[in-house]
Amino acid sequence: MSTQNLKSKYLPKIIGSGINGLGLVHSGKAVDIALDLFRSPKKGRVEPYQNKFLNKFARKKLEFEGMIVSTYDDCRPGKSILLCHGWESNSYRWRMLYKLLAGSNYNVILLDAPAHGASGSSKFDGELYAGFINTALEFYSPEIIIGHSVGAYSAIYALYKYDTPSLKKAIILASPDKLTDISERYFNMIGLSKRLRIKYIDRLETMFGWPADYFNASDFSKQIDVPAIIIHDKQDTINLYYEAEEINKSWDNSRLISTEGLGHSLQDESVYRLILDYIEE
Repeated sequence: MSTQNLKSKYLPKIIGSGINGLGLVHSGKAVDIALDLFRSPKKGRVEPYQNKFLNKFARKKLEFEGMIVSTYDDCRPGKSILLCHGWESNSYRWRMLYKLLAGSNYNVILLDAPAHGASGSSKFDGELYAGFINTALEFYSPEIIIGHSVGAYSAIYALYKYDTPSLKKAIILASPDKLTDISERYFNMIGLSKRLRIKYIDRLETMFGWPADYFNASDFSKQIDVPAIIIHDKQDTINLYYEAEEINKSWDNSRLISTEGLGHSLQDESVYRLILDYIEE
């Protein structure tokens, strides 16, 4: 096993052990560290090699609550499509889909999430990302939105929370459903103690001003009128397939499309052909 793989396997548990130890004497500080770790992406800023693709676009910096919202505009006539990437990624992740869209009559707009790409903020959460997404929606008035992973979750939240009159279609790729489930997977990954898990959820609820079980994509989708397709792989080990089923069940005007063997990223031409077919319906 490589050194990198060893780090990926054991480092989270080592960190979690340290947090648990601190929690025995200072639970508040331990929870602060656990939450800070959860909200701090370790990668996703723009790498030099990614600029060759990103330089195809006109870079525009918008603003949300004093933070930079970094966007990339294809500046072509026609309907606009807003693309929202997931955790520890950036707008470069859309390069494969862009190859297909560049041959169509669509203007492509890419958005960097908070604490990712060239956008502002040192911390990330879905509510903040939804604010960034709405800022881009208001500025560009796109007809279509596409989100992957937490970008899809945040797009769902943005469609629920804000008025989005320009949107006619949504494409949801590999989205999680419940914040409580996301948190539980994080707890298990680092081995957080039961006592600190309870305090962590309490801190989340204080921070957001809502119960943790409020942040459910399947509940938000009940209030969304925009039609959608939801694409999810049955072997996704990051956000599980049943989560897509729950979101689809709640979304009146949605259709679930299943894939197999593509995993969480869904970076495959077959998926992007499905997307192109849907937006051209």
